Amino acid sequence: MFRLLRASVLCVPALIAASCVPSETGKATAAGVTENATTTQPRHATYNCGQSGSLIVENLRTSVHLTEPDGSIVDLPASPPSQQSRFGEAPYALVLEGNEALLMKNGKEPLTCSR
Repeated sequence: MFRLLRASVLCVPALIAASCVPSETGKATAAGVTENATTTQPRHATYNCGQSGSLIVENLRTSVHLTEPDGSIVDLPASPPSQQSRFGEAPYALVLEGNEALLMKNGKEPLTCSR
């Protein structure tokens, strides 16, 4: 009985520590829940940018086709080419992560949008 109790006490810290270790394709959150860092983005998505309007993204995996809130249309390649969540070409950069899109353009405030 004493051995079982001692083994249980020794295993609990190891289990708690193991729950915070990220998997190969994810990252650990504060609660120990793994969040998939390579979550596949939908092919078509509309992101709400608050008072700025909507950002429409057609994700072609190696590039994106954007319709900015002001109606401008932009095509951006993956940057670097192996990426599926970061896209850019001067003066633009776009980062897609989970339900958020961060659009940056030289000379303008970054625009954070969510779907």
